[in-house]
Amino acid sequence: MDTVVFGPQRPPIIDVYTTPGANTWTNRVGATVVESIVIGGGGGAGSGRRGAAGSDRYGGGSGGGGGFSFRFYRASGLGATETVTVGGVSAGGAAIGVDNTNGSPGLSLGDSRFSATTALYCYAYGGGAGSGGTNAAGVAGSGGGGSFVGSAGGASSVAATAGPGVGAPQASSGGGGGGGIDAANVHRAGGAGGTITSRGQPGGAGGAAGGGVGTAGVSVTDLQHAWGGGGGGGHDDGAGGDGGNGGLYGGGGGGGGASFNGFASGKGGDGAQGIVVVISWF
Repeated sequence: MDTVVFGPQRPPIIDVYTTPGANTWTNRVGATVVESIVIGGGGGAGSGRRGAAGSDRYGGGSGGGGGFSFRFYRASGLGATETVTVGGVSAGGAAIGVDNTNGSPGLSLGDSRFSATTALYCYAYGGGAGSGGTNAAGVAGSGGGGSFVGSAGGASSVAATAGPGVGAPQASSGGGGGGGIDAANVHRAGGAGGTITSRGQPGGAGGAAGGGVGTAGVSVTDLQHAWGGGGGGGHDDGAGGDGGNGGLYGGGGGGGGASFNGFASGKGGDGAQGIVVVISWF
C-alpha cells in the first residue's frame, strides 16, 4: 500500500466555487493530494392551497436538503484542469390566488459535482422539490443523495416535526430540509444542516416558523462545514405566509402556508444554491 505523507512545508490552497453552473478548477503545481467537498442545492418548496371558506386547505410540502459528498485524490491522477459544477437556486412554487386551487410545486435544480469524468467525480444531488398543498397533505421533497448518505426531506404539511438534517457516520445530509405546516395549521421550523462525524461540526440552524412568514435557514461560515439550515414553514392565518428560504448552502425551502378565499396562499421558499470547495495539499 502506498503512503502519502502530509508535511508542513506549504499551506494548502483552498478554492471555493459559489457561482452556479460550470466552473474550471486548475491543478496546482507541486500538490500531492486534493480534497473535494461538494454540497448540492436545496429543493424548492411547494406553495399552499387556497380554498373557499370551510374547505380543506393545506400548506405546501417543503424542499429537501441538498446532498453532501467529499473525496480525496492523488493530485497526479487528476487532469491539468477539472470541471466544477455548482447547483443553482431552486425556486419555490408560486403563490395561489384563485379559490379551490392547489398550490404549485417547487423546483429541484441543484446537482453539484467535482470533475466531469465518471471515474473521478465527487457528486451530490440537489434536494427534491416539495409538492403544492392540496385538500390533502403537501409532500416534502426527499433529500439529495451523493457518494454518501443523503438527507431526509423536511416536514410535510401534516408532519409534526421539523425537517431532519442528520448525517450517518462518515457521511452527511448536507443542507437541512425545510419546515412545513401540520394538520392543525401549526407551522414548523426547518431542519438543521447535517453533521459529518469525521469533522465533528454541526450544520446551519433551521429557520424559525414565526407568526406568518417562516424565516430563512442559518448558514455556517466555516467553508468545510458550510451546510445551511432549511427554511421555516409559512403559517395558515387567513393570508398564507410564505415559506422561508433555505440557508446557504444547500438548505431546502420551507413550505408555503395555505389560505382561504379573499387571500393569496403563501409562496414556497426557495432552495439555497450549492457549493464546491477544493483543497490542494502540498
